[in-house]
Amino acid sequence: MPKKCIICSEEAEFKIKDGNEYYCQECAEDSFADLTVLQSVEEAAQLLKQVIKERINGDLQNDSDLETQDFKD
Repeated sequence: MPKKCIICSEEAEFKIKDGNEYYCQECAEDSFADLTVLQSVEEAAQLLKQVIKERINGDLQNDSDLETQDFKD
């Protein structure tokens, strides 16, 4: 399910790092002087898929490994 921009409800391309606020390209440019504070929605989805895949494959040794993963890039 595509995420929606919190301002205009268009499909979101960016999100606040470590947050649940999503923005389309235009609203992100209007709202932020520096887009590097944002994370692309696709990048966030890929990180989540990677963690899930690792969990399924048993590559993570225990739940504390999730806490040490750096998702902030």
